Amino acid sequence: MPESDLCPIFMQDLGNKLCQMPLQLIKNDDIIDPAINLALEEYCLRSLDPGSEYLLFYINQPSIIIGRHQNPFQEFNQKLARQKNILLVRRISGGGAVYHDPGNLNFSFITDFTEEKLDYFKILIKPIVNTLQRLGVAAVLTGKNNILVNGKKISGNSQHTNMRRMLSHGTLLFDSDLEVLQRALESNLEIADSRAVSSIKSKVTNISEHLRHPIGIDAFRAEMVGGISDAFGELIEYRLTAKDQEAILRLAEEKYRSWEWTFGRSPQFTVNHKFRLESGNLDAHLIVKNGIIEDIELANQSAESSSVRKVINQFMGERYDLGCTEKITVK
Repeated sequence: MPESDLCPIFMQDLGNKLCQMPLQLIKNDDIIDPAINLALEEYCLRSLDPGSEYLLFYINQPSIIIGRHQNPFQEFNQKLARQKNILLVRRISGGGAVYHDPGNLNFSFITDFTEEKLDYFKILIKPIVNTLQRLGVAAVLTGKNNILVNGKKISGNSQHTNMRRMLSHGTLLFDSDLEVLQRALESNLEIADSRAVSSIKSKVTNISEHLRHPIGIDAFRAEMVGGISDAFGELIEYRLTAKDQEAILRLAEEKYRSWEWTFGRSPQFTVNHKFRLESGNLDAHLIVKNGIIEDIELANQSAESSSVRKVINQFMGERYDLGCTEKITVK
């Protein structure tokens, strides 16, 4: 539904319903590990007091965050990721891949869920758009829940619900390395066929380039907190307990750092590779399901030769991940 279709009375009514619950701010300014920050979001969604609603901001070290239904191999540049130590993590919400670095500010709302709140995100993000406009940024919210400036994207957003609680989160490109962003989100593999959700490429720009007066990212975060507080009432600080922190770290380790979550949930896809053999190049199509090489189809040779059979035996049934692909000559 376009934002223009949301009448002011309806928007005000939904905003008032948010204020019926206290909005608590979770401070985790010193955590830059994407696995921990995504685990924090999920923990807040599933385990914190359902009688409260929560807000958090965080900044990650260089990383690529893919959507729940995506194939990581078609979303990132493996070679560049290794060179620049860019981490890869899968989130629980849908949508496309995004790049995080110290110039990107991320926000999350954890709120109550009812069917009437299916379009609730526009209410939550409105104070962010208003704050950007107050700072001189000509920000507009599009029907796809992106925030644009002069047709270029500065924020991408997605949601996840367990039908009781809802996570609404997004990015704010403040002063990111846009060259690395563009390169990092370009796969260096030849994906022939995929059942995964593909990212939609967009032109991007940094918020810092459009501010009326220059400020740093810490001051920018403070402006965002202030704008949300003005809209929804004074924010109450929630301090994570030792029990909270222990559970979050365990979730980060067991889920968000695991191969099974990051790669093993990949929808089926086919990727083209060249193997260099003494007898010449071998063109092959690797069929990968749930991160495992299930079949290898040969394009230009018979499987009868010993060298070809050796290649097939080496990779059949193996995990298709960075360790595997390092053995393969990529196009």
